[in-house]
Amino acid sequence: MRESPAPGPGPGPGSGSGSGPGSGSGPGVYDATTYSGLSPWCVTVSGPVSATVGTDGSGNYSITGLPAGTYTICQVLQTGWQPSFPGSWSGTTCQTGYGWTFPLADGEIGSYVNFGNVTAP
Repeated sequence: MRESPAPGPGPGPGSGSGSGPGSGSGPGVYDATTYSGLSPWCVTVSGPVSATVGTDGSGNYSITGLPAGTYTICQVLQTGWQPSFPGSWSGTTCQTGYGWTFPLADGEIGSYVNFGNVTAP
């Protein structure tokens, strides 16, 4: 779920992003039936700082400038959809399903923080 940052002049803010269900290609918030990106879709982060960002036209999102700490990332589920990924096994309960919680060091990148959804029956 995390990858090491490229070497740089020293520690700085970290970041979190969602792109690619598993493989690194594709959206961070996606239709779990077609794997197409969902946009516009909101993703929230809470921890030492809190923010809400929207997905781009391909369902990708990025949250940058995060100081070191433990963060929880959740999606804001839209009407007509139900979450399918992650499941309860992620261990993080969000207002509209499940999310992700992980530590982030200065300069570290949290990636593949993805959310899958299906249309509600």
